[in-house]
Amino acid sequence: MLRDIITKEIQDTIMSPKFVFTFLLCTILILISVYTGINTYQSEQKEYSAAVALNRKNLDSQASYQTLAGVGVKINREPQVLSTVVSGVQEAVGRQATVNIAFDPNLVDSKFSSNPIFAVFGALDLTFIVKIVLSLFAILFTYDAIVGEKERGTLKLALSNKVPRDRLILGKAIGGFVSLLIPLVIPMVLGLIILMLYPNISLSGEDWGRIGLIFLMFLLYLSVFFTLGLFVSSRTSRSSTSFLLLLFIWVTFVTIIPKAAVMAAGQIKPIPSVHEITAQKDAYLQEVQKEAIAEQTAYFKENPTPKDQAKVPQWREDVKLWLEEFQQRMTSKLDERNAAIEREYQTKVRGQQKMAVNLSRISPASALMFSTMSLAKTGISEYERFLNSIRTYKPIFTKWINEKMMRSLNLSGGQQPTPELDDMPHHEFTAETFGDSFSRVLPDLVLMVFLIILFFVGAFVSFSKYDVR
Repeated sequence: MLRDIITKEIQDTIMSPKFVFTFLLCTILILISVYTGINTYQSEQKEYSAAVALNRKNLDSQASYQTLAGVGVKINREPQVLSTVVSGVQEAVGRQATVNIAFDPNLVDSKFSSNPIFAVFGALDLTFIVKIVLSLFAILFTYDAIVGEKERGTLKLALSNKVPRDRLILGKAIGGFVSLLIPLVIPMVLGLIILMLYPNISLSGEDWGRIGLIFLMFLLYLSVFFTLGLFVSSRTSRSSTSFLLLLFIWVTFVTIIPKAAVMAAGQIKPIPSVHEITAQKDAYLQEVQKEAIAEQTAYFKENPTPKDQAKVPQWREDVKLWLEEFQQRMTSKLDERNAAIEREYQTKVRGQQKMAVNLSRISPASALMFSTMSLAKTGISEYERFLNSIRTYKPIFTKWINEKMMRSLNLSGGQQPTPELDDMPHHEFTAETFGDSFSRVLPDLVLMVFLIILFFVGAFVSFSKYDVR
């Protein structure tokens, strides 16, 4: 009997105009999103390769270690291959940072800053399609699942044939959900085939595991709205009331709660602006520069150039050693102060972000966004990991360039040697492991499973007491 109910539900849904429209629209949108994601990723890969080559050429063209210290090293963020599926925040945050001896590095040159039109419309990726389009269709498929049949009289007829209510609601749930999955699964499979066969797109085993979890989060997200639709449909007596109530809940979940959570976190845990932090760093830089000038002037006043020419070579060596220690001490002092300011600022930022995330997680839409971005390595956490790796690299580069500058210093006024970059330390970045990403996603997964169980149990209990007259 359960199989007959499921089969009938699938047949009725598939033969309806709303299913045909849903399938065609989802197929078009999903294939377009995969195609544009692939093109965007490949163009970003070309930009990344060109930027790396240009930065290397710029380093090789420096005339001295002094100019190299001022120009610094430009570090570019490599695009993630799973951005073809979930674009995340990578287009909004910076893609390049400059590391030199003076300033604290920050990521700049985002896609939105270079072309603001992208900020207006945003990206069309799979997360957007599932979050907005398919969740609306989940409501469309279920708002009249119970109350609609009551209005048409078919529900009373079915129950008059001694069909158990538990089997009927279970069959409707399974059949309706399978019908809803078809517009997602078939285009998704086609999109993944295109992704797999497209040239210059390489997916590792871990990437496929991440895609599998992303797809699981899509299914759970749709299940939340599907079971919610069943619950509301079994609690109302008119299909119009059910649809309006579901639409209100959808707007609240998808748009209001995420924005309200960010605003509430900003009010509860305010943080200083980026301009204030930059002003603090600039002010301390000026203090260090004044201190350095005063100390350098005092040193050369106490240690003037010897009149005896035989003592000049030794004086120059002593000056080089002192300048190396002095330069390292000043830059270390600057780096330590900037790091302290940045740590305090980042602690406040993380506190505000954590509160915003936790508040917004009551919305399955926020849970879907955070989880899929973490799995695709295009979220805020990956951006912070990359920026922290650059700031960790800065003192390493500073120590190296200070040693090179002071040891190559020609106090007799001759030409400075050309920089040798063979032993220059390189920036290293290790992406988040699959296990860490899964741990980050686990609360969102548990939340969605809890909502699914809650709404389905609510629908089951409500239908068992539902008045079919």
